[in-house]
Amino acid sequence: MYGKKLCLWLCGLAYLALSAPDMGARADGDAFFEPQEIPGNPIYVMFGSVKDERGNYLSSAKVTVNVAEPVLIYDTTTNILGRFRTVDVGRAIIELGYDLDPAQIDVSVSAAGYVLERRFKRNSLRQTQGIIEIDFVMAREK
Repeated sequence: MYGKKLCLWLCGLAYLALSAPDMGARADGDAFFEPQEIPGNPIYVMFGSVKDERGNYLSSAKVTVNVAEPVLIYDTTTNILGRFRTVDVGRAIIELGYDLDPAQIDVSVSAAGYVLERRFKRNSLRQTQGIIEIDFVMAREK
């Protein structure tokens, strides 16, 4: 009797642990300092996709956002569909007391065995705030 209840309880606990969002235990506390996005009001967020030259999605590609002033670096990885979304970089810049200048922001991508072939910025070149779409095409290293 108690064995079945204990087994059910442990199975339920294991299910909750496995279904919880991946918080990634980190000793440095970086997750605490990431800018918190206000739903429906992004200041400067980038999203897009990473594909190879044949149109296949690249999962686990590393997308890096480098801000020159103030010096900030944010990394994210693509999901199984090759899609990525960054934190609200603009909010981080403004919260630190700096003005948002898109010319100071560089977005790059890297994937094992690939080199960058093309980058497509889908929004207007004059857009300085909001959600920015950037798509990458990668080629196999030769």
